[in-house]
Amino acid sequence: MEESDRDEGFKVKDRRRFSETGESRPETEGAAETKGSQEAPKAQEKPEALKEQPGEPGDREAFPLTFIAFVITLANAALMHLGLVRNPDTDEANKDLPAARQTIDLIALLQEKTRGNLTPEEKQVIEETLFQLRMAYVEASKS
Repeated sequence: MEESDRDEGFKVKDRRRFSETGESRPETEGAAETKGSQEAPKAQEKPEALKEQPGEPGDREAFPLTFIAFVITLANAALMHLGLVRNPDTDEANKDLPAARQTIDLIALLQEKTRGNLTPEEKQVIEETLFQLRMAYVEASKS
């Protein structure tokens, strides 16, 4: 095969269901087709619409994804199960002591499995969180 026969370029077909602005795309097949002469976006760059805006739920600076954030998320779930925090979906405070105990036990399991691998701050947060949740569990189980 000669080189001129293979140099036909390539086609890129965008099959994403949503546009760069987040709007639903029409179901037409040929609408998102482009020729190979256009440059494809670099793998490391996000389209402008997908970049996180400050203050939005995906903003990592506002709520960084760390071990401490994970422990706090689990603690909030335990507090919700203890009836001390309202469920954001139903806006009600319901007690579910078995679920609360399971979540507290999960945090304790994390403490055990990460022993020796935590920073002093992480160790302090998990210890204090467990203490507070266990005391709250005892109080909630009395009534």
